[in-house]
Amino acid sequence: MSKSKQKTAHSKAALSGRTRRASEDRPPVVKCQICASKNTIPGLDLGHQPVGDLIVSRAGLNRPETLYPMQLYHCLDCGLTQLGYTVNAGVVYKNFPFVSGTTKTATKHLQSLATKLVRMLDLGKNSFAVDIGSNDGTLLKGYVPHGVKFLGVDPSGDPVKIANDQGLKTMHAFFNVATAKKVLAKNKRAKAMTACGCFAHISDLAGVMGGVKLLLAKGGVFATDSQSWLDMVERLHYDNIFHQHLRYYSMRSLIHLFGMYDMDVFDVERSEVYGGSIRVYSCHKGDFPISKRVDRLLKIEDDAKLYDPKTYAKFTRAIEQKKRKLFDKVYALKAKGKKVIGIGAPAKASTVSNYCGLGSDMIDYITEVNPLRTGMYLPGVHIPIIEEEYMFVDEKPADAAILFSWNYADEIIPKLERRKFRARIILP
Repeated sequence: MSKSKQKTAHSKAALSGRTRRASEDRPPVVKCQICASKNTIPGLDLGHQPVGDLIVSRAGLNRPETLYPMQLYHCLDCGLTQLGYTVNAGVVYKNFPFVSGTTKTATKHLQSLATKLVRMLDLGKNSFAVDIGSNDGTLLKGYVPHGVKFLGVDPSGDPVKIANDQGLKTMHAFFNVATAKKVLAKNKRAKAMTACGCFAHISDLAGVMGGVKLLLAKGGVFATDSQSWLDMVERLHYDNIFHQHLRYYSMRSLIHLFGMYDMDVFDVERSEVYGGSIRVYSCHKGDFPISKRVDRLLKIEDDAKLYDPKTYAKFTRAIEQKKRKLFDKVYALKAKGKKVIGIGAPAKASTVSNYCGLGSDMIDYITEVNPLRTGMYLPGVHIPIIEEEYMFVDEKPADAAILFSWNYADEIIPKLERRKFRARIILP
């Protein structure tokens, strides 16, 4: 085989996202991130992938990238689904190009939680609220009309600067017990605490829970928003799996987690944000009566056989089929000389592209509204990320577009129709 063919074969193998183990190898023993049980089994394997949010600059295209294992493991004791390998948080959040307020859908969802907590807890000028993983302060803005004193805590530099520049007081730090003590030294205990879209991301789960337990006032509420493992299984979503998302929560696993810290999960809501999420309300044990919605969701999970190993195996097979179908669809279009682009470059675009083997030879570019991402390249596959406007003025318009930000389809597709964007929309 010539060197050029060897290189091509190697590239295709890397893009396919497959990992190969010798037949005698056994999967590593992985401890549950909630209950520390070793009674875990391996599930869907998306191969070795780059960190999805570590987008690449033009200067970095010729530099080596580190790939990390991306495989799910399921705890047979508490019901948690998690990644088997945790990437160092200092690597993941070194340059974090995600901002919460890029879509109206996300903004409305986040700020609705602040509004609900104001009503639920009668928050006002004498109240204090803390948002963990506050990012650019989108949720915090929901407290402003009510005069609530608030503080955001977030480890990512650029979003924290954006928040502080807007007057949304934000502490640049990982949230843990030490951070909670610093906050408490200058403030009273928080009546409301939130962690939206990040509660499953933090590797130091004990530190977060210990900090919440310390900082949350008696009669206060800690509300979290996380992607729902139940929805992922039922809807066959895999693109929400990436190295930032360490855990994939269910009702059963969350009740177990909060119970370890003498806290109750007293209410829950399901929503379509993130492609299916659960918003959980928790408190110090006994502070609030437990809603019937909690038991209802537990029954739904049991009826769906969510914790049955056969369900995990079925999910894996279905995702492997989705991978082949997407690649075949895009390949067929390219074979006919058609132009394919992507819309939206969140981390999920990296997961899909690297797992399905969709490189820059298959997708011409990906459009994005987040200025922290435009002008960069998707990690691993190095597809250019450009400003959204370009696809409307491209001299050679796209024939098809993969909507990587499909969870905002209800907002994005009408906008495309208004702009007379004619390309065929493909959902991954």
